[in-house]
Amino acid sequence: MATLTEKTLLGGDGGQSLLPRTVAKEIWKEATAEAIVPSLAKAHPVVLGDNLVPVLTKRPAASIIGEGQNKVDSELEVGAKNIKPIKAVVGLEFTMETIQKNPAGVMDMMQEELAEALARQIDLAALHGRQASDGKPLSGNPDFLAQTTNEVVLTGKADKVDEELWDGYNLVVGADKPLGFTGFAFDPRLVGQLANARDKEGRRINPDIPMGGTVTNYAGQSVRVSRSVSGQVDESKDTNIRGFGGDWTALRFGRALDIGLKRIEYGDPFGNGDLQRRNCVAYMTECIFGWGIIDLDAFVRYVAKPTTASSTG
Repeated sequence: MATLTEKTLLGGDGGQSLLPRTVAKEIWKEATAEAIVPSLAKAHPVVLGDNLVPVLTKRPAASIIGEGQNKVDSELEVGAKNIKPIKAVVGLEFTMETIQKNPAGVMDMMQEELAEALARQIDLAALHGRQASDGKPLSGNPDFLAQTTNEVVLTGKADKVDEELWDGYNLVVGADKPLGFTGFAFDPRLVGQLANARDKEGRRINPDIPMGGTVTNYAGQSVRVSRSVSGQVDESKDTNIRGFGGDWTALRFGRALDIGLKRIEYGDPFGNGDLQRRNCVAYMTECIFGWGIIDLDAFVRYVAKPTTASSTG
């Protein structure tokens, strides 16, 4: 990681043309999507160290007995799921000159950007078991939703997508286990297919889905939309997954440390050399969080049909 100067910070296309904070009035960067996993999963308190979640493996069952007959006992069996918290960190290092000039109010946007970077990492970890900065698998072989064996391959046809979503629903609720269905997580491209579904007269079947707007429910189910559903954020590549659905109470999520922003003026936090010697300042935010999947069968993944090019290359 390199120290950011004013030149490198504004090195993107058109960046050098940004105006100083005193005259820059337009927001030049859209905010990235916030984490969807915490809003869909069942909240669970997480502390540093192992966190055991009781899991019911055998339910008690009632019996009907006749007059004078002996009462029948039942069984209850409980297992445990261990949630091990992990730490996500994102930091930036600036020269003091860059901080003082604050080109285009970039420094004012930093806290929001760092927090959203952590949000994307949370989603990538729980959905795909990946690291955002390089797209590589997380160490320790954690469970993640994309490991579910329930899968529906999407044809890509708008007139079929509703039926395909119901196919996934039936995979979950039709299983031998007593599983429910509480919501969906969609990639924006799947939302586009749903919005463009039309009847025989060419009328949109889902006119309530706005173009570029927020979708919060579908077929009575809670919906969250994010590019992280496909895994295609930051340095992580597209997994071809376009949606997840299922009983999100089977996913437990908790945070042991709130997101915060630290200003670091001493030391060498990122291995770039002593900050004071180089007249630099670092900013860092971190989050310790954990998740556990009680039952992968409680989820289904919706996968885009591979194209000829992707299937051969």
